[in-house]
Amino acid sequence: MTKNISLVLNGVLLLAVAHLYYLNFSKKSTPEAASTIAPPASAEGGMRIAYVNADTLDAKYDWLNQQKKALEQRIQNAEKSMGAKKEALARDMAAFQKKYESGTTPPAELEKEYAALSQRQQQLAAEEARLGKQLSDEQQKAMSDLMTNVESQLKSLQSQIGYDYILSYSKGGGQVLFANDSLDITHQVLQLLNAKK
Repeated sequence: MTKNISLVLNGVLLLAVAHLYYLNFSKKSTPEAASTIAPPASAEGGMRIAYVNADTLDAKYDWLNQQKKALEQRIQNAEKSMGAKKEALARDMAAFQKKYESGTTPPAELEKEYAALSQRQQQLAAEEARLGKQLSDEQQKAMSDLMTNVESQLKSLQSQIGYDYILSYSKGGGQVLFANDSLDITHQVLQLLNAKK
């Protein structure tokens, strides 16, 4: 679950970077500007590039940690509730099997009980699917809210400091294979995100 959230966070940050890229280059309408190749980052008026460490953001962004804990708690509660219902159904089915094998219960009563157990099983499967969808929707909403929060803060940071690109970096799985620590703005982004209540 945490790995999925980290992967989604990387995707969100990549989308935010793509959006910043679009905003930066959509303003330039001359053919000259569209065909020029951007120079590498430099201290003297070149392109300004920074990165956010997605692993650090995932570990230290207060709002995200609250969302993950709340979602994990809802998942645990749903699993516990569904587990108890499945166990109760399994016990009732075992009791039905014993009645059937004993041959002492009238067939009409067995049919009625079997129909009720089948209906319970279908309702349980439907409830499990509904809970799964509900939890998935909650996770998607949290990721959408995360994207909105990060994007608005990155826009703010971009306009304050003038970065042309803000990349996402994650050891062993990010979009950037190497990053110079002097370009790391994770701390500033975390301050902005955690200050927004």
